[in-house]
Amino acid sequence: MLEFIYKVIRSLKRKFNTWIFKIKYFPFISLGKSVYVEERVKIRQFWINKEKMKIFLKDFSYIKNDVVIQGSGKFILGKRSYISSYSVIGVNELIEIKDNVMIADNVTIRDTDHIYDDISIPMINQGIKTSPVVIENNVWIGHGVTITKGVCIGEGSIIAAG
Repeated sequence: MLEFIYKVIRSLKRKFNTWIFKIKYFPFISLGKSVYVEERVKIRQFWINKEKMKIFLKDFSYIKNDVVIQGSGKFILGKRSYISSYSVIGVNELIEIKDNVMIADNVTIRDTDHIYDDISIPMINQGIKTSPVVIENNVWIGHGVTITKGVCIGEGSIIAAG
């Protein structure tokens, strides 16, 4: 009986957190059905090129607690995919995570690098370069992985921890 009560409370808490997330970030997000977002998930809008970030969480996708999504690009999380705790998504162009993708804790995915070609100009003043990141269907990304701009991870891949 206690186990059942615990499951009901957990389900209600997830629904409540998702509802708060939807209200807080409504200008940026589009949610499919049965999407769950846990506590302390943050969106940080950067306004690069005066573009508003767009976030699409498709049906049955799930973001665990303490995830940060930042930038000014388009982020898509596919059906039945999830991002685990303490991960960071840095999107200024496009990051597309397709269906049935499992992303472990502390993963960083970024589609952007700083330009550093001219040492006479501070790097912070040289701008950025972006290139889309695509993660195909049925992928498992292990703990602590870093994925950088321009990477495409093929269907069925396993990216080992670290």
